[in-house]
Amino acid sequence: MKKILSVLLLIFVMLLSACGGVKYEFIDGFLYATDGKEATGTFEFKLNGYKTRAKYVNGLANGLFERYYPDGSIFIKNEVKDGIVSKIEVYYKSGETLAIIADSKYMKIFNKDGSLVESYDADKNETILYQENENPFIFTDADPTTYNENNAILPKVENGKEVDSNVITKNLVNGLSEVIVDDEVMLRFDDKIGFFISFYSTGEPMYIGNATTSETLIFSKNRKILYKDKGSDFTIYNKDGKPIHELREGVLILYNEDGDEIIMDFYKVEDIKKID
Repeated sequence: MKKILSVLLLIFVMLLSACGGVKYEFIDGFLYATDGKEATGTFEFKLNGYKTRAKYVNGLANGLFERYYPDGSIFIKNEVKDGIVSKIEVYYKSGETLAIIADSKYMKIFNKDGSLVESYDADKNETILYQENENPFIFTDADPTTYNENNAILPKVENGKEVDSNVITKNLVNGLSEVIVDDEVMLRFDDKIGFFISFYSTGEPMYIGNATTSETLIFSKNRKILYKDKGSDFTIYNKDGKPIHELREGVLILYNEDGDEIIMDFYKVEDIKKID
């Protein structure tokens, strides 16, 4: 995640291609006029097909860098200084904040109602997924911790054994085991294939992992999927069970309410014109 977010800071110092027949062009990340001078002023152009407006000083973006949906509403707003992005805000079509990325270190992703879906802190190397009541669901750092809907920490299992002292492990047949807390089955695992499943306090499946296939699934209490991964790829879902954040073969993708892909690290510039 940290590597992916670092790319976003450099998007305005990368080589971008502009269509022919324009009076301005990007060369090695700088905006030049056809006379070879670094451009200064307010410009409009299409970025990945979306109308974009930005101010440039001596060839580099400075100030607000805004992309718009076709209806004119704000799509993506960047704060830029000397071509370096310090903050990115992504919006739903209806105007609510979808994501905020700051200093290539911090990210928050939101449902349309403003509740958190995910947060990331590079300083802590920590990603937090949120349940519908906004209690943390799982920390994906060096020491993962899983919580049930009551915000109680679930028992951890290492090498087929639970590591908490206040739980009971019950060995079943054929390598199957159960972890019991307060007379309730909270976790089942299969030592032979590295498969385990944890449960909400009321019995619904919550967290499923398979070490053999390198797959993980996390579900809400109403059985909607919240997260899945396989290898280094992952998808995070909003409270309605629709994809909202994805890492696919190293490409960071967000989704708006219509399921449109918002690809955050691919840029094509067309139709550059100075408006001020």
